[in-house]
Amino acid sequence: MRGDLLILLADGIVILCLARLFLQAAGLSENHALLAFSKRSTDWLVNPLHKILPVKKYDPACLLSGLLLYYIAFTFITLVAQPTAFSAKIIIANFILAVLNTIKSAAYVLLIGLFIRMVLSIKDPYSQLSVALERIYRPILFPVQFLKYGRYDFSGSILALLLWIWLSSLSPQITRQINLWLLQ
Repeated sequence: MRGDLLILLADGIVILCLARLFLQAAGLSENHALLAFSKRSTDWLVNPLHKILPVKKYDPACLLSGLLLYYIAFTFITLVAQPTAFSAKIIIANFILAVLNTIKSAAYVLLIGLFIRMVLSIKDPYSQLSVALERIYRPILFPVQFLKYGRYDFSGSILALLLWIWLSSLSPQITRQINLWLLQ
């Protein structure tokens, strides 16, 4: 139970780190409330990594901090549950789970962004955040761009469906397979 809470806390922090990564890459102003909040919330984790990884258009420290946070969380849970059974197999499994959960968090960020993009397209289509979200989603939605009909764009629905399939069935199946591999 406590492990679930630790993973939930890590999920929230990594989602903020990845939102920071996407919004900075999209060129959103540093003064925008959403980016400022995500930066203030994750500076304690990301800034120490800036000494190793310099900030460019894409901030690799945000991604690396998410991976490290998940890896530390999974390792801590493993050490609390079985302090004497630590092996190379568990180290590899924790790394794979950290990568898998980072991808899962990125899917959540993209899904939340699609919802915000949909609301802003009705409420304020020319806002600074709308423009930044368009920069994020344009390359992702390019293959299904033919689903535009007049001013209505249904391409985001395909991405939302794919993200939901990943989050609801594929990611849990991979996690179960890793857990079964650990039990062997």
